[in-house]
Amino acid sequence: MKTIVNLTVAGLVLSFAAVTQAGEVKVTGVHICCGMCVKALNEALTGVTGVSNAKPDQQSKTVTFVAADDKAAEAGVKALADAGFHGAAKHGDKDVAFPASGAAADAKADSVVLTGVHLCCGGCVNAATKAAKEVANVTDAKADQKAKTVTLTGNSVEVAKAVEALNKAGFHAKAGK
Repeated sequence: MKTIVNLTVAGLVLSFAAVTQAGEVKVTGVHICCGMCVKALNEALTGVTGVSNAKPDQQSKTVTFVAADDKAAEAGVKALADAGFHGAAKHGDKDVAFPASGAAADAKADSVVLTGVHLCCGGCVNAATKAAKEVANVTDAKADQKAKTVTLTGNSVEVAKAVEALNKAGFHAKAGK
């Protein structure tokens, strides 16, 4: 009986280790148009507990880093989002979700302000503006580099669709009020 209990405990420990396994996090589809974007990505991941070896790749629009465990992987992805970057993240074979934008699924407005968008240069401003202008019912979009905002105007613009458009372009955004 004692041996069975020990094996069960050992099995639980091994299962737990697999869930919190260290390894590479790969984030694809990130907007990286210049050296300033690369610098901002490195800065975003510097000092995040359990995150090391950050490697933004401008050509492939990918960021990789090593995470000590799942918690560190999530913290690294949150740091990227807080810096205004977005993509599809995987820690090993597990998806790592980016934080929610705060946009209600059914919210519509004639003016939408998206905040926290990475806009370090003209390339970022142009890409974010272009993505925002592709949203249904948008008549104009303006990116403010200093304020890190993208403002969309139109008629009943779907806020969640606006966020989704920026996410697909590699930018993380929060729905403003």
